[in-house]
Amino acid sequence: MSDLKSIIVLPEKESLPLEMDRGKTGAEVFLEIGFGNGEFLENLAGKNRDRVFWGVEMSRACLMRACRRFEKKELSNACLICGDARFILKECVPSCSLEGIFMNFPCPWPKKKHSKRRVSSGEFPSEIARVLRPGGFFELVTDEEWYGMEVRDVLASHPALSLGAWEIDPPREVTTKYERKWLEMGKKIFLSRFVKRNGNSERKSGFLGRAEEVHVRVMGKHDLDSFLDSLYGLEGEAAGGRWVFKKQYASEDGARLIEVVAADGSFEQKFFLQGIQRDEDVLFKVSPYSAPFLTPSVKGAIEMLAEKLGGSPGKPLSGQV
Repeated sequence: MSDLKSIIVLPEKESLPLEMDRGKTGAEVFLEIGFGNGEFLENLAGKNRDRVFWGVEMSRACLMRACRRFEKKELSNACLICGDARFILKECVPSCSLEGIFMNFPCPWPKKKHSKRRVSSGEFPSEIARVLRPGGFFELVTDEEWYGMEVRDVLASHPALSLGAWEIDPPREVTTKYERKWLEMGKKIFLSRFVKRNGNSERKSGFLGRAEEVHVRVMGKHDLDSFLDSLYGLEGEAAGGRWVFKKQYASEDGARLIEVVAADGSFEQKFFLQGIQRDEDVLFKVSPYSAPFLTPSVKGAIEMLAEKLGGSPGKPLSGQV
């Protein structure tokens, strides 16, 4: 039977970019963004066991429900990631590695202030085009006509994508429970499908590094316990990232651990920073118990620690920057 370790993939524990075929050399690879309860992905993976299917979802509760589904069906060709699809596509998925991407009934984010979260905004269309192989497809299904039309028009104008289909109430071999419910209620369903043109659509920059080797020193002896106690609830913001310091703990080796919640856009990371008082300085670094991606919020949190303790701004980060 499949187990949690084979189904749930933790990008922070793997070499990036991810090996999308998971050892099934030559297998076609598909991804669903926002898999919900996992029913759609379960059906696809069950009917196509020679292919590899990935699911990306923000909700940990959805992740566990879907995982139980896959365990029950003994699916060894399905992998799940809990995280922001924008970040996962950009930082974890290699170019031209996917045969197809499905997105079923995503939140349309109707308010103007939330419009940047739509699949039609920002770099999302370019990342979709980059990870698809030539001839691969991206398919979005929605019950909101205005949103479907917006996605249709924006993605069809991308130079690497062409509109392959725009359908209303299309017959589909695999559906979701909400789709069936809304069709029974008489609501219309709108499907748009886009095909990747020839060309790699490679990104110019590389993948983000991890923060294991990032550290900063503050010279001198300090009352580290009192300082860390004073940090609880302190927030910071820089370069589009935000972070907040939470509880602190003492490890068995005498190091102090500071819990940090950091967010870059809608991508959130929880990790621990380590503070160690040495003979001549205090060393702050990412704890070996966690391995966050080196985003602006992670760098900002480490720099803030050094600034608050050292009393002077601009302490440089050392290591992998």
